[in-house]
Amino acid sequence: MSIDKNLKKFVKFVTVVTTATFVGVSAVAKLKKKDSIYENEPEQKNPFFGKKVVFVSDNNDCENADGEKGHLEATAISDYKQGIYGKYIKRAIDIALSFVGLVALSPVYAGIALVIKIDDPGPVLFIQKRIGQNKQYFKLHKFRSMKMSTPHDVPTHMLENPDQYITRVGKFLRAHSLDELPQIWDIFIGNMSVIGPRPGLWNQDILTAERDKYNANDVKPGLTGWAQINGRDELEIPDKAKLDGEYVKKMGMIMDIKCFLATIISVFKSDGIVEGGTGELKKNLSKAGEQCEAVLQINSQMNNIVRKILITGAGSYIGTSVENYLKQWSEHYQVDTIDMKDSSWKDKDFSGYDTVYHVAGIAHADIGHVSEEQKAFYYEINTNLTIETAKKAKADGVKQFIFMSSAIVYGDSAPIGKKKVITKDTPTAPANFYGDSKVQAEKGILPLQDETFKVVILRPPMIYGKGSKGNYPVLAKFAQKLPIFPYVNNKRSMLYIENLCEFVRLMIENEESGIFWPQNSEYTNTADLVKTIANVHGKKVILVHGFGGALKLASNFVGLVNKAFGSLCYDMKISEYVKNYRVFELKESIERTERE
Repeated sequence: MSIDKNLKKFVKFVTVVTTATFVGVSAVAKLKKKDSIYENEPEQKNPFFGKKVVFVSDNNDCENADGEKGHLEATAISDYKQGIYGKYIKRAIDIALSFVGLVALSPVYAGIALVIKIDDPGPVLFIQKRIGQNKQYFKLHKFRSMKMSTPHDVPTHMLENPDQYITRVGKFLRAHSLDELPQIWDIFIGNMSVIGPRPGLWNQDILTAERDKYNANDVKPGLTGWAQINGRDELEIPDKAKLDGEYVKKMGMIMDIKCFLATIISVFKSDGIVEGGTGELKKNLSKAGEQCEAVLQINSQMNNIVRKILITGAGSYIGTSVENYLKQWSEHYQVDTIDMKDSSWKDKDFSGYDTVYHVAGIAHADIGHVSEEQKAFYYEINTNLTIETAKKAKADGVKQFIFMSSAIVYGDSAPIGKKKVITKDTPTAPANFYGDSKVQAEKGILPLQDETFKVVILRPPMIYGKGSKGNYPVLAKFAQKLPIFPYVNNKRSMLYIENLCEFVRLMIENEESGIFWPQNSEYTNTADLVKTIANVHGKKVILVHGFGGALKLASNFVGLVNKAFGSLCYDMKISEYVKNYRVFELKESIERTERE
């Protein structure tokens, strides 16, 4: 008798807890629903929502995620009507199954999240803009399976060897479709169904147009579907769309059960998964879809916020590089530039910008042969202009000011044979007026920081890349002309331009403040750098030892010698960041610089 009472109490307890959990999760889903379909972001909505479309090829358009140039054009309003099963019964089943899934798999979610963090630190989830029922855009959730270092600069071409960008954990998740598990939430919230056509990427125009032929865009997309269990990634787009249409035509309880059971079998066998996108086997690893996957993972971290950035110093190498880099995600960044050569910039309204990235300034030249008047000009531009710009940005309501300082604030390179490793505690010690002009600028803008105005100071080492100026192009010329080159065991920190661009992007995204020391993940020495550059051009440079003494003597008379062969590096610890910004390793960055 007591057993029956205990059982009744247990059942009652489970019922109460389950009901309370369901009510709580439903309330959260209701709150999140509008945000999940861009209700508060009208600019993100699909102009073709509820319309029939066709794909029109046009070489003047950008290449879409299906690898074709063209665009969609509306032809009519969709008149597809769902039956009772699709409209009511199917939704009830979706709610029940997704709720059970969310509760039952919560420990699995926690475990996967943990191993993702350990394997490649960064966001656990990423959000993609996908096409839902009636072509309504919605935010689809996945477990992140690609590295944070996945290249961001790929335009509309394919990623080479997509496997190299997938994390170890990600490979396992993809192989067993575990990366799709967060979509159970998308089902519960009402943007997806358990069974249905897989939701296409927002810019898979050909897939969208093909599915319209079979009303496959007029039903909710699914976690799995008829096309998924009949070929998945090996299918060509027309074949996939036709199978999706077959599902819509036969949609019902029996069809859904068949898809559900076949999916379980397919997951355990890992059928049809080929990295790289639709039609992979037939197209010999066509990578347009995989490239979009990589780029959209980065987009997902931006939370679909459009950030407005003003770059001072129009036409500068660094400013132009960052501008072009951010324009890859034009939906998330609006970038403007302004010329600071005259006082007209003072009339510019900064109030519409989230961030001002200040790169305007005078770079160091031959500092040993300048007049006092020229020195004063350095302070006027590098110091006074910086402080004045920061004050205007703060007064106009800008949230963040990023100042491009330099490693020059720590003085010259160490003499040949000596070490110079800069740590977070190393005091600034400029060796000349150029370095001091940067230090004084830093001192002038840091006090402006408060809760509403964040100041970021970047102190990068030597920056290089295609079109860069300074010492790097000089070394590149030597590398291509000299058959021998002296070897000195020095150590240098360097920063590839695209690594800098990514670091600036992260500063903006995370609304950072403080002093930062970005650098490549590897040190180099001058001789090895020259040899690497020569190898890229098919040249052979013999490194000769024993020149240390002669070069040390020469450095007393020629300052450039110490710049080239002296040591100056940051402690790697101060250059680490919570997210990876080193999208290219040293060797690859040299190859890109010399071959671009």
